[in-house]
Amino acid sequence: MTATPLTRPGTAPVAFATESVLAWQRVASSSFVPLVVDDLTDGRFAGRLSGRLLEGVFFSRMRVTPHEVHRTPALIDASQRLFYKVTLLLEGTGELVQDDRRALMLPGSVSVYDTARPYDLRFADPIDAVVIMFPRDLIDPSPDHVRAITAISLGPEEYLTRLVTPLLAEISSDFGALRGPASLRVVRTAVELISVLLSTAALARTAEGDREHLALMLRIREHITAHLGDPELNPEGIARAVHISTRHLHALFRQQGTTVSAWIREQRIEGIRRELADPLHAHRPIAAIATAWGYPDASHFSRTFRQHVGTAPSAFRRAALEQAQREAAG
Repeated sequence: MTATPLTRPGTAPVAFATESVLAWQRVASSSFVPLVVDDLTDGRFAGRLSGRLLEGVFFSRMRVTPHEVHRTPALIDASQRLFYKVTLLLEGTGELVQDDRRALMLPGSVSVYDTARPYDLRFADPIDAVVIMFPRDLIDPSPDHVRAITAISLGPEEYLTRLVTPLLAEISSDFGALRGPASLRVVRTAVELISVLLSTAALARTAEGDREHLALMLRIREHITAHLGDPELNPEGIARAVHISTRHLHALFRQQGTTVSAWIREQRIEGIRRELADPLHAHRPIAAIATAWGYPDASHFSRTFRQHVGTAPSAFRRAALEQAQREAAG
């Protein structure tokens, strides 16, 4: 099994089963990030993994006998990309350790961990779990704010957890059913719900000063998202809308390792990329889609898209729609 290509818009479902812990370690490392797996069964290990990559998000379901998982500093140094992983435990119990915290994982609970820092997972019982891995920039909370909720179990007593878990469990019940235009929308809905869940949890668990900072960043991002179609969207207008200075706005984005303009551009290009790949938008001219996302100048848009995606908008759309047709036929 080769490394999961998380930059592709979608792949066919994958399935793997083994009674070798070494084979499981290879598959887990190639499907997610490099990991070390230890058997806790005295030689009776068994693991089954099914999954589907859609829109850069890897949804998976795993049923595994007792085992441990370790993400070490050396493995992190060897990783090319870093992600968040969210685990929904359906059966069994587990323990997650990261950032000097220890979370008890119970059926119905959701836990998040960051592949950019070491973590350990211990499952003393056989488990049935849904694991979702996605690029860190797909959700609203910054890495600093996510750090406040790593190795914390978000249980079914929390309202948003109860909203999110049925969808994640249903997605993982039949990856083959995720095909066609509907699958892309399901993925976006799932990621948006995860983002809301983690944002709310971070707000509730950060210190007061950090909480105000996170709330401000969420307001800024919400304002930008709501006005991405406005070609006049700029830092000065954003700062006025959220009642801060432009200088403060730029400083906030520098803390996240980016700029206001770069973040706006990334959100616009990602939105355009999604619509170009969606068969439900196949009838719309590329120029109309670009204009709706704040790019009324066709030549400027084409240059920007090629620079960030690596291909022309027309070529990207053609390849994405052909792939969608193959998936629908298969």
